[in-house]
Amino acid sequence: MILESRIVAALICLNLGVAVGAQAQGPRQQPRLVLQALDLNRDGTLSANEIAVASASLLTLDRNGDGTLTNDELSSRPENAGASSDELLKQLMSFDKTDKGYLVPADLPERMQGFFVRADANRDGKVTPEEISALSAKQGMPNGAATPGGRAGGMFRMDPLLNALDADHDGVISVAEIAGASKELLTLDANGDGQLTTEEIRVRQQTPEERVNHLMDEWDTNKDGRLARAEAPERMGAQFDAIDSNQDGFLDKAELLAYYKAQGNGGPR
Repeated sequence: MILESRIVAALICLNLGVAVGAQAQGPRQQPRLVLQALDLNRDGTLSANEIAVASASLLTLDRNGDGTLTNDELSSRPENAGASSDELLKQLMSFDKTDKGYLVPADLPERMQGFFVRADANRDGKVTPEEISALSAKQGMPNGAATPGGRAGGMFRMDPLLNALDADHDGVISVAEIAGASKELLTLDANGDGQLTTEEIRVRQQTPEERVNHLMDEWDTNKDGRLARAEAPERMGAQFDAIDSNQDGFLDKAELLAYYKAQGNGGPR
């Protein structure tokens, strides 16, 4: 039971079971590592000098030393957040008591069945180590950041600093983009004074429509335009029935949009 609880906690920390509340809060509530790296004097603004040395500052975030910045390097993993991706893989595979080399639904406890549905990418009733690693990599991208070949997602779209630095909007800040960071940052300089104020780099709040689109992009695994209970984020269970206004066992875009609009007006959270 202790191991199971640790694994569930790790899944949540890796955003494999991200809460609706976390999605609703959006990037404004996420630690902005890119701003922390650029803002050398920690005053919440970027001076001309800080912009001038932006390339060097950004490279302090390059954990694997490959010269580029990816989603995992630009998002904060809290201290004691639980298992790393490799540790999580090892812990999950410990449920494979017969050494099959993969997991089937019967291997996992009931409260982890939603994870199984999401991880089973090819829908063959088995979850392999490769599928676990792939889902961990994808869901470790906070707020819908882009997957290779995909469009830049929530974190990059909503944070003006990341949106400016990621000039080609592929969800990765490349070697060339890091080299040109100072120039790209100045595209945010609305008043042309050569520095960036708090207002110029403020993260904008997601609209209800953007929240719904992000949720569907991330969790609608069979792409039928609605979320089954098994597809929904783990901790969405408490709100699922309330959001499912027609009680058909699915959450469609209209129901989700109504929910998020109600949140914006002080409604249920």
